[in-house]
Amino acid sequence: MKFLIWASIFSSLISNSHAQNQQVVEISMEQLVQKVSTENYTVYESATRVYQAKESITVARKNLLPRLNIWKMASAALEIVAGGPAGIAAGSFSIIEDIAPFLVPANWYRVSQTKLFYEADKEGYKALWANEILTAKALYHHMLLDSALRDHIKQTKKDLQKILEIVKVRETFGGAPRSVSQDIKIRMLALDEDLRSLDVLLAEEESLLAYMMGYSTGVKLRVKPVQMPDFGALERLDYKDFEYRAVEVSPELKQFEYFIEAANYVKKEISYAFLGTSSLSRGINGGIFDNIPMQAGLGFGTGASLRIARAQKDILKVQKKGVEETVKRNLKLLVDNYNLDIDNFHGMTKRVSLTKDVLDQLYKRAKFGDEIQSIELIEASRSHIDADTALFSVIFRFLNNEDKLSRLIFHGDYSKTPVSTVNF
Repeated sequence: MKFLIWASIFSSLISNSHAQNQQVVEISMEQLVQKVSTENYTVYESATRVYQAKESITVARKNLLPRLNIWKMASAALEIVAGGPAGIAAGSFSIIEDIAPFLVPANWYRVSQTKLFYEADKEGYKALWANEILTAKALYHHMLLDSALRDHIKQTKKDLQKILEIVKVRETFGGAPRSVSQDIKIRMLALDEDLRSLDVLLAEEESLLAYMMGYSTGVKLRVKPVQMPDFGALERLDYKDFEYRAVEVSPELKQFEYFIEAANYVKKEISYAFLGTSSLSRGINGGIFDNIPMQAGLGFGTGASLRIARAQKDILKVQKKGVEETVKRNLKLLVDNYNLDIDNFHGMTKRVSLTKDVLDQLYKRAKFGDEIQSIELIEASRSHIDADTALFSVIFRFLNNEDKLSRLIFHGDYSKTPVSTVNF
C-alpha cells in the first residue's frame, strides 16, 4: 500500500513538472504562414533539392572546362601509337572528352537539360510549399471550429444542469416522473463523451500543426481567432471566371512544361552522339530520361533511341494533360460545393434560430412548473446542437474553400515567392 501511495505521489510530481515545462505559444494565421514557409521539414527538404539542382548547373558548366586525367591521356596515347587509324580516332575522341569537353555537343545539351530540371524543381518546390500552407491553414480552421463546438456543448450542458435541478425539485414533490431526470443525465453523459472526443481531436490537430510549423514536441499551440467575412453577403462563384488562371499559374503544369522542353535536348543529344556521348549528370530530376539508350559513335540503334525519346516526350504530354484535367476538376468541385453552401446558408441560420426558440420555450416551461416530456427536451437539445454544428461547419468550410481557391489561382498568401532558408 505504501508503495502505491509513493508511486502515485511520484507520478503526480512528474506530471506537474511536465506541465510547468510545457511552453504555450499563441499563433496567428500570419505567423503560421511564415513558420510553415521557413521551418516545415517537408518544405525544407524540397528547398534542399532545389539547392542541389541549382548547384548541378554549376557542376555541369564547370565540367565543360578542360580537366587533367593522366591515366586516361596515357591510355589514349597508347591507342594512337599502337592502334592504327581506328586507334587514332578512338584515342583522339578520348583526349577531346577530357582536354576539350566543350567540343562535345552532347555536353552542351546536358547543361541545357540541367537548367530546365532546375526550373522544374523550383516549380515542384512551389507546389509542395503551397500544399503545406493549405494543409496547415485547414488545420488552423479546424481547431477554431472544434473549439467553438466544444464551447457550445459546454454551454448546452450548463443549461441542461439547470433544467435537471428544476426537474429534481419537481420529482421530489411528485410533479414529474423520475424518468425525466434520468433521461437528462443520460443526455449529459453523452455530451461528456462528445467533449472528451473533441479534446482528443483538438490535441491531435494541435500536435500535427505544431509539427508542420517546426515546433518541438513540448510546445502547446493556441490559435488566435480569424476575421470572419460577411457570410450573408457572399455571392455564388462562376467556374469560368477562374478556369484560365488556375491552369495558367499551376506550378504542377509548369513543371511538366520544363520536362517536355528538356526532352527536345535529349533527342538532340542522341542525334549528335556520334561526336561523343556526355558523362555529365542531368541533375536531380534527370532520372526520367536515364533509361533512354544512347550509343557512342555511329550505329544502327540511333533511330530506335530517337523513337524511344519521342515516346517519352509523348508520355510527359499525357501526364501534363492529366494534371491539367485534375486542376480543372478540383476547381469545378470547389465551386460547386461553395455555391451549395451559399444556397444552404440562409436555411441553416433559420434552422439554428428555430431550434433555439423551441429549446428556450421548453426551458421556460420547466422553470414555471409545466409538465414536459423528457424525450421532448432531449430531442430539442440534440436538434439545436446539430443545427449549430452544421452552421459552424459551413462557416469554417467557407474559409477553407476560399483558401483552396486562393491556392488554385495563387492569390493572397500563395502569391508570395516561397522563402528558401537553405544555405550551406
